[in-house]
Formats: sequence, C-alpha cells, structure tokens
Amino acid sequence: MTLIVGGIGVSNIMNVVVEERTREIGIKMALGAKRGMIMRQFLLETLMLTGIGGAVGIALSVGICSLFAKFNLTEYVGDPKVSPLVGLLTVGILGLVGLMAGYFPARDASRLDPVVSMKL
Repeated sequence: MTLIVGGIGVSNIMNVVVEERTREIGIKMALGAKRGMIMRQFLLETLMLTGIGGAVGIALSVGICSLFAKFNLTEYVGDPKVSPLVGLLTVGILGLVGLMAGYFPARDASRLDPVVSMKL
C-alpha cells in the first residue's frame, strides 16, 4: 500500500512538471521531437525519481537494522535483517509502480499541440 500511495504522489508530481514545462514541450515538438521522445524523457525522469527514492529507502532500512545490533536492542526485538530477495522484489515493484505513475503524465505531455502549448 505504501508503494501505491508513493506512486500516486509521484504521478501528481509529474503532472505538475508537465504543466510547468508545457512551453518547453511545445518548443521541442515544434523543432521536430516525436511523441516517443517526449514520452521517454518524462518516463526517464519518473524512473529516476522513484529510483533515487527507493535507493534512499533501502539505505535507511539497512542503516536502521544495523543500529539494533550496535545499541544492543536485539534482545527486545530480535535481529532485524534486510533480505536480498525482499529487497529485489521491492525494487521490482517500485520500478513497476514508477513506470505506471509516469506513463499517464508522459502520455499527456506527448499529446500536447505544439502551437497551443507555446502560447500558454
């Protein structure tokens, strides 16, 4: 559920990015950029955003788990570890959620009319 909520947040961020960069998109399209190029640009931005967020999240998880052993808290809560399989599965799901969250704003950006978007 957290990944889904995060995906909705990323999608909202990308919608705002598309709105703010409408003029830039129009200029690119007027200069010959194809719809696929615009979509790839925004999908790449979305995947980078989710990738950096995921990397920070996994690093925090590993850091917090290592603190339990340092402060001798393992007798209270056990010895928490980050499983590599769970980490890879989470990264895969995060990538899928990021791709889905970025697809619709990227599609909207690629469908903009160059003439109308340069006037805005």
